[in-house]
Amino acid sequence: MSEDSLPLTNAPTHEQDVVIGGRLRAMRKAQDLRLKHVAEQAGLSVSMLSQIERGISSPSIRVLRNICHALGVDGAALFDERSTPAPQGGAGADFVVRLADRKPVSVGGVTKYRVTPAGCSVMEGFLMEIGAGAVSDVNFVLQTGDKIGYVVRGKLRLFVDDQEMLLEAGDVYGFPSGHRYRWENGWESPTTILVINSNHFYV
Repeated sequence: MSEDSLPLTNAPTHEQDVVIGGRLRAMRKAQDLRLKHVAEQAGLSVSMLSQIERGISSPSIRVLRNICHALGVDGAALFDERSTPAPQGGAGADFVVRLADRKPVSVGGVTKYRVTPAGCSVMEGFLMEIGAGAVSDVNFVLQTGDKIGYVVRGKLRLFVDDQEMLLEAGDVYGFPSGHRYRWENGWESPTTILVINSNHFYV
């Protein structure tokens, strides 16, 4: 299994793939970019990118990250504002994310809920539900911006550069930009973590 799907949404996996693929295609067309160009920049074949855009193939988080980088877009753009309830008005609307307003995206074993209040412009927060057996990637990912994570429940095995750490509920981890990392949930129970990044590229 690869990174980020506990089925926390009611939509079947195929439906989620169609939604994510449609958003990627819309962002590519909005920039008038050819399929071949984006595929080359993302390190994918044209046929694979086409399948992802049509919801036929389910991308891993690594692939999703590469596509977003190729498009030059904020990963948070995958959270379509129209697919979630409008934020409730009233006092604190810019400072609070209500439970009903969380914006989820599910890919390859993990569901991420964006929990960044509208008033925050330089930080990105999300609640991540990691399914049993899910891994971020077999390869390390280079972190851009500082990252802090809090393990809400379950266990997580974290690798940062040449160090390996076992985290349990209540533990907090963090590292600055420039470090390479990956993680895995090698247990039979799901893991929940709250992650804060110092930039807005969430994937």
